[in-house]
Amino acid sequence: MVHKGDAAHNEINSFQSKAAKYKREGDAHFGKRNMREALASYGKAIEMSLSGTEEKAALFSNRAACYLMQNMYRHAINECSHALNEAPDFKPALLRRARAFEQLQQYDRAVSDLEAAAKADPNSDDVRKKLQATRAARDNRKASRSVSGLGGGGLRAPGKRGTQRLTPAQQQAAAAAASGQGQGQLPTLTIKATLVRGEAAETKNVVLPISVRYKDIVDQVRNLFPDDLKEQPFALKYKDAEGDLVTVTSRTDLRGALSAAMHHAEQRAAATGVQRPRDAGLAPVEVEVVPCAKAPSETPDQIIPDHVGSRDHPPNAEDEGAEDVIEIDEWLLTFAGLFRKHLGEDGAKEGPLDLRQIGLEKCCEALEVAVGTDKAKELLGAAADKFQEAAAAAIFNWGNVHVCASRKVVDCAAPAPEEGQPTPSDEQMAAAAKDHIKRIDDEYEKAVERYKQSLAIKSDFYEATIAWGQQCFERAKVYHFAAKAGDAAAAKEADVMFDLAEVKFQESLAMCPKEDEASTSGEGEAAAEQPGNLGLKAQIQVLWGNVLFERSQVRHHRGDEKWQVDTDAAVAKFNEAGCSKDDITKALMNHASGVWKDDEEAAKAKAGGK
Repeated sequence: MVHKGDAAHNEINSFQSKAAKYKREGDAHFGKRNMREALASYGKAIEMSLSGTEEKAALFSNRAACYLMQNMYRHAINECSHALNEAPDFKPALLRRARAFEQLQQYDRAVSDLEAAAKADPNSDDVRKKLQATRAARDNRKASRSVSGLGGGGLRAPGKRGTQRLTPAQQQAAAAAASGQGQGQLPTLTIKATLVRGEAAETKNVVLPISVRYKDIVDQVRNLFPDDLKEQPFALKYKDAEGDLVTVTSRTDLRGALSAAMHHAEQRAAATGVQRPRDAGLAPVEVEVVPCAKAPSETPDQIIPDHVGSRDHPPNAEDEGAEDVIEIDEWLLTFAGLFRKHLGEDGAKEGPLDLRQIGLEKCCEALEVAVGTDKAKELLGAAADKFQEAAAAAIFNWGNVHVCASRKVVDCAAPAPEEGQPTPSDEQMAAAAKDHIKRIDDEYEKAVERYKQSLAIKSDFYEATIAWGQQCFERAKVYHFAAKAGDAAAAKEADVMFDLAEVKFQESLAMCPKEDEASTSGEGEAAAEQPGNLGLKAQIQVLWGNVLFERSQVRHHRGDEKWQVDTDAAVAKFNEAGCSKDDITKALMNHASGVWKDDEEAAKAKAGGK
């Protein structure tokens, strides 16, 4: 007989075994740079792992590493956050999320994660140095040094995989490299190759065109060390932004190496406070020459995998990083040279071009000519009207926030009404009037203040007067319930609110645009059967009628004979709006007076109006 505890233990062991198997598969795919397969394997392992363990945190962190290899930094941040939910002090996840934040130039968040990593492992010199460098980068950025660059920070350059946004310093270097093209010069790339022989190391430089092929780099490096590499296969490796060694097997990897070189140069500048000269060009790419048994095969340059977008593989979220790609390649640098030549005497002869400043100057020149035309005056006037309306709408919506808050107070004052009952229920209104009248008043005053501001900006902003009138109506109903509970002053306040609601709806009708004044009144039964056809004027009349109808019920409750006058006025408003005769009849049969409760014919006659 198997005990339940033994069965559970065996089941847990089985899941852990499967998780370990999928993790090994993921590690193998990661080593081969099969990121999609690695992500899938790590995902399966996560499903088999126990929550709240470092094993599960490590799997999420491994998925983050996959996304970092593809420069999909927001995905990496998401995975690291999952990892830290499982194990809050998990150092690899903190370091990887810090790296992603740093690449997005969110230095404060990067520093926060590095501080947490340093606290988790206080003896780590690597973490301490990384924290110091990132703090320096953050402080340097906050100093807001004035730099110019291509496109004002919008340029993107590919990293090892996917895309990476260049920092201002990197943009400067790229611009400086392009500046020589005005005289027909091609930008160059410096490779610093280091060969380690036992305890000794030798570094040699080679300068190559930016358009160099991977095979040409290999041949040039072999020529640098002819005695050591004549018959010896070797691999070229560079350190990425995280300090990991990455093998170069294509021009795509070379671009990643260049991006990493710019990153390291910027980190050194931030740490030392010594900035690279603006005309220094691209940072040298440092590679390590590693002898091996078999030289790595060259991989083709492929930004978007062949299968993406095929019939059998529709695009998904993991493909997003491969779509937004603009390469810093020969075409871009050539274009920069052509642009400089086109500017002629207007352009700077040396140094980087500030395309943003040039573009603004050209735009201003064009505006100076065009702004005085009659067409421009017409457009500027239309633009002013739109901005005025947008400002009024923004403050109006601010007021609506307070209206929603007051309605929430009423809705939460008592349990929700049962199905078929009006919302809010009498119980909710009574509870709100008893316990929350001051809060409702405060929200009302705040809403009205915003509506007044909105109307001050745009005097014919009828949306504000409509909302104001509706808010008065709702407030009057709450005060009626307070009066029913014995508050004599509340009855007077309810009357004030009913009267003010009428005034606001009357003002709304006066503001109603002519094109929106269409009402279904006088259009026969066909129009009455289609209440959705009601124009703005008709909708305001319906709201006004609701105020009158509700006040007639309140007055009937008080024994005031004027309730019949209000009822007649409400019916008249409903008819003016073109409401369905059946709807008016049903409303009369539900009137609190009970006069038409059991006499449908009388209610129909009343609904027909005079």
